[in-house]
Amino acid sequence: MARQIHPVVVGTAGHIDHGKSSLVTALTGTDPDRLKEEKDRGLTIDLGFARIKLADGRLLGMVDVPGHERFVRNMVAGSTGLDLALLIVAADDGVMPQTIEHVDILNLLQVRGGLIVMTKIDMVDELLVEVAEEEVLELVKGTVLEGAEVCRVSSITGEGIPELREKLEALAMSVEPRQSHGPFRMPIQRVFSLPGIGTVVTGIPLTGTVRPGAELEVLPLGTRIKVRGIHAYGGKVEEAVAGHSTALSVPDAKESGVHRGMVCAEPGVFASGDAVDVDLTLTPRSPKLKHRVPIRFHTGTVEVRGQLLLLDRNETGPNENFVARLELDENVACHATDRFLLRLQNPAVTIGGGRVLRLEDSGRYRRKDLGAELQGIVAAGDKPEARVLHELEQAGPVGCAIDDLSRALSLGDGKVLEMVEALPEAEVHEKAMRVFLREQVAVGERELIESVDRMLERRPAAASIKRASIRTTRTLPQQLVEFVFEKMQAAGRVRAGRQGQILFLDRLKPLPPAEQARFDKILSECESRGFRPPRIEELSAAAGLSGDALLSLLDRAQDEGLIDKVGEHYYGAKIVRGMLHAVRGNCLANDEVLDIPKLRDGLDTSRKFLIPLLEYVDSLGLTVLRGGVRRLLPSSAISRELGAEKA
Repeated sequence: MARQIHPVVVGTAGHIDHGKSSLVTALTGTDPDRLKEEKDRGLTIDLGFARIKLADGRLLGMVDVPGHERFVRNMVAGSTGLDLALLIVAADDGVMPQTIEHVDILNLLQVRGGLIVMTKIDMVDELLVEVAEEEVLELVKGTVLEGAEVCRVSSITGEGIPELREKLEALAMSVEPRQSHGPFRMPIQRVFSLPGIGTVVTGIPLTGTVRPGAELEVLPLGTRIKVRGIHAYGGKVEEAVAGHSTALSVPDAKESGVHRGMVCAEPGVFASGDAVDVDLTLTPRSPKLKHRVPIRFHTGTVEVRGQLLLLDRNETGPNENFVARLELDENVACHATDRFLLRLQNPAVTIGGGRVLRLEDSGRYRRKDLGAELQGIVAAGDKPEARVLHELEQAGPVGCAIDDLSRALSLGDGKVLEMVEALPEAEVHEKAMRVFLREQVAVGERELIESVDRMLERRPAAASIKRASIRTTRTLPQQLVEFVFEKMQAAGRVRAGRQGQILFLDRLKPLPPAEQARFDKILSECESRGFRPPRIEELSAAAGLSGDALLSLLDRAQDEGLIDKVGEHYYGAKIVRGMLHAVRGNCLANDEVLDIPKLRDGLDTSRKFLIPLLEYVDSLGLTVLRGGVRRLLPSSAISRELGAEKA
């Protein structure tokens, strides 16, 4: 039978020697102190793990964290993945310094609830228990533990343990389990080796699911490891799920430098960086802080030194909430909505924490501008849809790449694409995997049409422009231009021409009678001259026009597909098409090599006209010039097209 695990993790918190490990042993039957040094010294140094069997047979995970102030970093590493907390307070001591700091930590990490456990009640009288209880209830006011039930227990006599177990189970069942959807991500708590198994990494997955055989990325290293096996709660399981205390067998991680603080994650989804933008709240006990004060940054299981950069102030103090940037001494792997803690480097005290807004690479920035931008992210909240809209607003007409949004939200390209396609305010350019605000697309289309109108002012009969001319416009980013073109093409408003132009079909309106007559004379002249095309002066004389007026009608003829411009000369489109068939037939009759003298004689033209014609044929992809020999490209699109016409 598969092991049934309730995906909720409970952790202990409290001052040193207040009975946390003893309580875990009494509840679970497992001594969480695994290190010899812990046994010798009688205190928890590193994280300990145990499990409780619930009434329905499912297993509930417990994490025992250190209470000594020197090991707060280990306490934080264990607290990040917690859903619920047991705040342990010894009745004979009451509230102590680490009690206070641990309450601050649980509150800043937004643990979803918990119980207050008064231990060692067998060592003091009822009055002292009541005094200690009142003290701790006062401490937790305004925190995530306000309103938590108080349980009085003795781990020595067993008094109150059954009642505590019952209340803990009820609380655990009331908490919504972590969701297993989304990309897998697990901060690494421990790395060790076992005989016959090899390297093992442990932690509590924050999101997603992973199975044996899967490949994971270790961040910020960027190396890949393969999962060979998975254990959870004392046994082998078929998958690691968010909210399970998990051990992954990863033998190929032995030589890769994997250690606590790193993250195992689905490849290509999550990022790392050394600048973390945050929404920060300081504790009531925080000292006054100045710009660039040295700090220790804690998130997941990592601790990194760095500096706190104040963006809208030069000094701050207790209880204040603001946006800030953390410039770190090394890269970390985290993402938006992750909870974090800040501690001073000296003295090493907890000063605040909050929510990660985004992860960046450090670089130059404007304090005021960055502050305003981060306030926008805060206003967007935790909903990914709101964050997407904020990012699009910030990006403006250039839009956002899907993979950039994926990294910002840590959702994976498929999930992000599905989400933005459902947003009424957004439009997706699926070919380029880019997202734009719908209003930006509308503005872009209007400005594009206006730009085209300005370009064609001197040639009113024409309806096309060279695609390259749009690329040179300074008013519209190319990403938006390409999307607008594709939308207009899908709607039947534009068509791509054979010679790199974009034809705006709305402009192909009937010509006035007099202009139509001149147009017909130009067309007749080009068609009648075959492969000895008329000079521009001859066309001018035939139409009775010159300058822009003549060029406007020539452009119009090209737009309608009636003439082709090859080099500096104008040919009837049917003549050029016949020439292409002649080239293909010539090559097929000569082992796919073009017989140029034979072609020239067949077309009845001269070298002056033939060379531009052959270069044109090359540009279409029908032939290629290699080593002085022109060869047919039989598999090219134009060659297949001509073959279909011939058939």
